[in-house]
Amino acid sequence: MKRLFGLIGLTYLSALAVVFYFYNSILIIALISLSVITGAVFVFLKVKRQRKYSVIIASASVLCACLSFILYTNITYLPAVNKYSDKQLKISGYVCDEVQKNDSSCIYVIQTDTVNGKSEKLKIRLISYTDLKIGAFDRVTSTLYTYKYDSNTMISKGIFLKSYADDGFSIESTGEKQKTLYYYAVSARTAMKTALDALLPEDCSSLCKAVLLGDKQALSYDVRNDFLNTGTTFLIVVSGMHLSIVASFILFILRKITKSRIIICVSVCVTVFAFMALTGFTSSVVRSGVMLIITYCGTVLLRKADALNSMGVAALVLTIFNPYASGDIGLVLSFAATAGIIVWAPKINGYIVSKLNLKSKFTKSAAGMISASLSASVWIVPITAAAFGRVSPFVVIVSLLTESFVSVLIVCALLSSVFYLCPFISFLAYPFALAAGLVSKYIVFIERIFASIPYCSVNTDKIYFYIWMFVTLALVLIGFFIKNKAVYIKYSILISCIILIAGWAFFTVITSDTAKVNVWSVGSGVTASVESGGNITLLSCGGSLSKSEDFFDELDGNYTRIDNIIIPNEKNRYSSFQPQLVTQFDVSNILVYDNDSQNQQQLSSYDGQSRSTFGENVHFTIYLSSDITDEVFNADGITYQYVKRNSTSLLLVPRGADISALPERYRTANYLVIDKMPDNADLLNCKTAVFSGTIKEFEKNESYLRKLFNNVSNNVKSKVSITLN
Repeated sequence: MKRLFGLIGLTYLSALAVVFYFYNSILIIALISLSVITGAVFVFLKVKRQRKYSVIIASASVLCACLSFILYTNITYLPAVNKYSDKQLKISGYVCDEVQKNDSSCIYVIQTDTVNGKSEKLKIRLISYTDLKIGAFDRVTSTLYTYKYDSNTMISKGIFLKSYADDGFSIESTGEKQKTLYYYAVSARTAMKTALDALLPEDCSSLCKAVLLGDKQALSYDVRNDFLNTGTTFLIVVSGMHLSIVASFILFILRKITKSRIIICVSVCVTVFAFMALTGFTSSVVRSGVMLIITYCGTVLLRKADALNSMGVAALVLTIFNPYASGDIGLVLSFAATAGIIVWAPKINGYIVSKLNLKSKFTKSAAGMISASLSASVWIVPITAAAFGRVSPFVVIVSLLTESFVSVLIVCALLSSVFYLCPFISFLAYPFALAAGLVSKYIVFIERIFASIPYCSVNTDKIYFYIWMFVTLALVLIGFFIKNKAVYIKYSILISCIILIAGWAFFTVITSDTAKVNVWSVGSGVTASVESGGNITLLSCGGSLSKSEDFFDELDGNYTRIDNIIIPNEKNRYSSFQPQLVTQFDVSNILVYDNDSQNQQQLSSYDGQSRSTFGENVHFTIYLSSDITDEVFNADGITYQYVKRNSTSLLLVPRGADISALPERYRTANYLVIDKMPDNADLLNCKTAVFSGTIKEFEKNESYLRKLFNNVSNNVKSKVSITLN
């Protein structure tokens, strides 16, 4: 069988990804049953031997994937989570990776040696909102409270627990360093970042660090947002493309120096491994690295490596010992894009060259770039739409205009940083730094131009988009059985476009007047948002730190800016997310209740300053949209909010409230949001109550709530959405 490893590896990875993202016992049982039955049936069917063996091997791969996932879950993941989550632990270990710092937080990944005095290997992600003065690979002892991680990206890396530097937390450095081989890679990465910062202006160096080393923390909010809106974030995430560029550049130099295949192979393999370590062994880079090592080793043996076979081997290398690696969306996108290029790009390129009768090397090269970008984009669009809830119609165009320049930027940034660190030839760094600066400015300019175009980013978490994807997939499958493919392709593309445009137009019409309130699942606290059109206002922004990442991930997937944040109380239950919100989003206005506020005149005009305060006995109204108002009023030191749209109203009541102090006209709101029962709650005449808080708090108040209100719900497991008709 020509592509045995490709069949095994890619089937194995695909089955793992399906099980990971849609994990439940019924799905696993169904996949196991289907693989066993299919394999058994094809054993006895009289079909071509190659097809029979292919189906049997694929079925066996699915079966092995399901079994390995079950074993890893029950032997590695669940014991760690069940034994150590939601507990206070005393640990010793070391910071096993570079410390990630931004304006609002510092993140440390700690590899433990002991937990509560017993030998135990765990990875814990520690999040602090102040600098703990702990460096990478410092050995530490700490007392911390851990939570189970729900982030697929972190779980795929073997990080099952997280902790926060809050009350009860302590950490001390022992003064020693854990000098592993990876320590030297991180030291080199840090030195290269320092060199780029010294050579280039901040905006240019931040882009160079992102594309060369994968450090997106230094990128400004606007630049990150532009890449996100144009769908080209893969350009600033270190991937197989970046490794291929570096390896090709090194190969070009080596071939000028020597003709020995062995020397070239060893040098390229060392370069590949060094770059993987330099970028933190990200899954997409490892995938590309394994494929490149197989390719260059094949040249020594005078054998040509098959691309799909190499991909299969890479899939097995990444997942055989860690089945949860399939949960890294970057890994899935990397394999999908590469598979698209391998399978479709040659055919599309051949079609373009023959139809346009291209002769020159330049036009053929341009056709090759278009074919590769189009093939990769088509294969990753369904995954991107499902995972991130947005796609960009300009992704292919922007890729064509910037991808080749990213290649130049990577080479120039690499050479300038390396030369700068060499004492006697550091002067050679400056011309390459100049070129890197000019190229980075061009890339940012192109991204900004396209990001400013209306509908440059389209939300895809809509039913019409999934209908379109299903119909398009069905049309593709039907196309395999159609003889006259040329005519069929034209009509199928037309049908697909009509369905997409009609669905978008219909959805736009029926949802143009929709507004909703979300009461987010944030643990102990309240975060509620009012969304109308493209506007969003947070009525409160507090909760447990353990829930913050989930909240920010979902919010970031749908919004890039926040119109208003209204904080009724500066306690953590209502304001703990404010620092990160201001850092991560473009926030227009923040209104904060302050007992000591003296200047109330600013609220009468509501002048749109970035931060305003209000004190006791203040009453003002904010127009959240043309027909949605939020009355904010304070009585006896408690800030109430009364949101109204036409005849639908919502009342948000923080802790410490006494309903007897609330004017009667507010007591009959349709919806009530609370996180603790107010005094004299029996005076309320609301139809529905939403209780925001922990499961213990809800169970404590549930019986009383049900006596007072017709409908009672809570946001313990997921957010509660309320439509404002």
